[in-house]
Amino acid sequence: MSVVAVILAGGGSRRMGQDKARMFGGVDRLKQCLAEAGVERSVVLCGDEERASLFRGEVLADPPHLNGLHRIIPWVRSQLEASILLIPCDAFLLSPEAISAFLAAASGGGVPLDETGQRQPLFAYLPHKLVLDTSATSATSLVQGLPSVDVGRYRSAFSNFNRPSDLQHPQLSDRQP
Repeated sequence: MSVVAVILAGGGSRRMGQDKARMFGGVDRLKQCLAEAGVERSVVLCGDEERASLFRGEVLADPPHLNGLHRIIPWVRSQLEASILLIPCDAFLLSPEAISAFLAAASGGGVPLDETGQRQPLFAYLPHKLVLDTSATSATSLVQGLPSVDVGRYRSAFSNFNRPSDLQHPQLSDRQP
């Protein structure tokens, strides 16, 4: 299966107080996880053009005329013309095994459930032929038609972290931010 991972690393990380794209091994760690899971191509969606130099490899800046992920994700798909796997830069618990399990369970597309049973749209797998809702007003509504995917023991890998208090997660205790 040919999948391009799109690492979402353009946010301001205001609530966290530091750039999440550089924490816990950052984007490089995510790229390594993806490669180990067999995802051969990773593209960093960096936000503003001035952030592009922060990342190695293939990097795309958000088009200035588009606001919101619900507009930017369809644009990225049109640029890559491939099935894409979204990965937020704060996927601090993501592992190659979790990626493989999710892609195997979501062959027709899907949104993984996290450890609390919540859908995590920023980890969605979007097959190339999937038609997205162009009237969507958020990333959540953009992928609302995709099935939820329970990845069982890998649910915690699909958690994201927005505030310093979120870093108290037991699985992060042995890692360096």
